[in-house]
Amino acid sequence: MPTANVVAVVINPVKGESQEARELLVSACAAAGLPAPLFFETAEDDAGHAMTREALAAGATTVVACGGDGTVRAVAEELIGAEGVALSILPLGTGNLLARNLGIDVDDLEACAAVAVGEDLDPVDALRITLQRPDRSTESTISVVASGLGIDAEVMNQTSEGVKKVIGPAAYAATGAAKMLGLRRHPVRISVDEGAWETENARTVMLVNAGFIQGGLQYVPGSRHDDGVQDAIVMSPRSLAGWTVVAAKMLLRLKQDVPVISYRSGISMSVHTFYPVEAQVDGDPVGTVTAMESVILPHALRVHVPREEDRLPPGGALAKILPSAVSPQKLWPRVKERAASLLPDR
Repeated sequence: MPTANVVAVVINPVKGESQEARELLVSACAAAGLPAPLFFETAEDDAGHAMTREALAAGATTVVACGGDGTVRAVAEELIGAEGVALSILPLGTGNLLARNLGIDVDDLEACAAVAVGEDLDPVDALRITLQRPDRSTESTISVVASGLGIDAEVMNQTSEGVKKVIGPAAYAATGAAKMLGLRRHPVRISVDEGAWETENARTVMLVNAGFIQGGLQYVPGSRHDDGVQDAIVMSPRSLAGWTVVAAKMLLRLKQDVPVISYRSGISMSVHTFYPVEAQVDGDPVGTVTAMESVILPHALRVHVPREEDRLPPGGALAKILPSAVSPQKLWPRVKERAASLLPDR
């Protein structure tokens, strides 16, 4: 078990702000009275696994994941079971989903660096994900935010890196809008806590640990990253009207049940498909699968977070994911009006 404060940084050197991030972390450590941080660069074929193991071998007590969601997930997976070692996040990606769920200001790198070496910590659950491939081979990985199959994976897989660099998180919204017009739903079988199997025709199924995405949209009402329970959300819209209902549910956080969304909660989840379907883990495309199984790992991580008074609302501002010509103030009345005509009476 580490006994001294040693900050190690697993950094993606190809990210545009990586040099600035290095300098800010050096300054933050000096301001906190800590030794200069150790740096370990990720590689094209390794988002941070081997580097995190090197950091642990060097005696790190805090490991900073400095990169995108893939780097965060790689570092987190290696820290599970590492007693006395905390995870920090200095977000350099587009999604930055765990950071957003924890109220970290992903647009202020200097503040992120201070948080990374600060004293406030939150427990965070993780999901142990098992993927079954079409050839029946299996792979195990970790999810700290949400994994799924269907349209969410299609969006992650088909969103251009170039577009993400230009318009940021709005790139996902643009791709998603185009995909919504597809009418194909996937027949899936779902089991919670090894219980009875239920069959649904789903456009997407997501297994959720931390419930917010960009723009403050919440997958599952009441979902938390530290409650020892995972949630599943099944979306089954077949038309633009159905997607309007989904948008209204998330944007307006309606308590009313809607016919195109269903939820489940439990310790373990199993989703089996009838044919190969695209999948994603924490926003990273992972190819096609025929099954995704998940088990919650309660309080598997300790993560540095801002002081309570400095935390942003989970997910951030809605305006960040909308095209510049569309403002939330203009969008919400339209969504409310359209949803009111589609939702069943209360």
